[in-house]
Amino acid sequence: MRTPELRGLGLACALACMPWLAWAGNTTTLPAGAFLLDQSWIEADTSVQWSNDRKPLTLLQGIDRYEPGGGLQGTITAAPFVRYRFLASQVFLGLTDRLTAAIGVPLVTSTTIAPNFGWVPGDYQSSLGRKYSEDDFWQWAKSMGQPKPGAFDGNHYTLADIVLGVRYRLPDVEFLKVLGVQAAVATQVAIPTGVNPDPENLVAAGTTVWELNNYGDAELHLALDRPIKVDGVQRFNFGIDAWYSWFRTREYVTPRGTTSPLLLTYAPYVGETYKVDPGDFLAVMALLEVAPLLGPTWATFASGHSLEKANTFPPLLNLTLGHSYTHVGQSRFYSQSAVWNWDREKVWKAGDKNTVRLSADVSLLRMGLPLQLYAQYRNQEWVPGRNTRASNIFQCGVRLIAKFW
Repeated sequence: MRTPELRGLGLACALACMPWLAWAGNTTTLPAGAFLLDQSWIEADTSVQWSNDRKPLTLLQGIDRYEPGGGLQGTITAAPFVRYRFLASQVFLGLTDRLTAAIGVPLVTSTTIAPNFGWVPGDYQSSLGRKYSEDDFWQWAKSMGQPKPGAFDGNHYTLADIVLGVRYRLPDVEFLKVLGVQAAVATQVAIPTGVNPDPENLVAAGTTVWELNNYGDAELHLALDRPIKVDGVQRFNFGIDAWYSWFRTREYVTPRGTTSPLLLTYAPYVGETYKVDPGDFLAVMALLEVAPLLGPTWATFASGHSLEKANTFPPLLNLTLGHSYTHVGQSRFYSQSAVWNWDREKVWKAGDKNTVRLSADVSLLRMGLPLQLYAQYRNQEWVPGRNTRASNIFQCGVRLIAKFW
């Protein structure tokens, strides 16, 4: 049975491709000695894959089954629905007024996959006096030691890859001052603390950067902001962030078919292990930030009891509309079987993702509370992509700002 599409459930469930570390703005850095603690809840759903001509498809395509030397038994169909849930903890520290360091710890609380298998009957079978039904097929598979794959519920409180990063806000050189532009560079690296999917489980998902498809093993960013102030307060900002995400080649254990002998017995001709070069990302994001509500401003301990300083704090409400375009490179598989490699590579051809981002931030700094509340929604279905899987992500969280010295 040809099954690369089925096995695809266990690879790269494609969260929306945005940098993992939730930097405020594109070029913002913390004051020297200041901390920002960020705790958020993330829920990400995936059920759509874009075709090469930008048409929506289910994550898995149908698999035709034929009688030995005979006609079409039928087609196995699937419309999987994948959901990841995370607790994301982030800590930012201002090393200097221009240099901020950060660590992000994504904890997967659960991953669920509903494969939603179906069956399209094929040709009339004279031996049965009718067409094969779905029950006929799976009963035959069971007699060969192959159970019908069930839903997946796993990765309970499992680490994904931890991220370390720094951002440096460039000096305000004269030509940037003339343009009113702020610039920053940032880099981040992923520590391989995530887990690979179980190779013997047909319906499975891991928590590494390749499985999540959300951030690279290493990234380099160049960002620009053009803030616009009204009465001395930033009420608008136009920002651009361009980045490159590099993915290392990784090695996986080849399925031996211990639990799915008909669908996952690859090791005899693929080899004991195989390697994957996922293909890198090249992306750019543009955003517009608007602060429609300034809110009350009080001289409190948060501003050193200075009303003048309190007036420099962020407005009460900030709204953001953003769009990112991500080019996704061709994935390469390396094993003892060139045919097996290509069966997987053609599912992960070069393509792109389009992510629309909507967010709202409520800052209580002006009122003396060093807290920010935020919610964000990211969508990859509103603007079609190509040869990629689309995810919709909801995130909400709270930020605490502190300075201990």
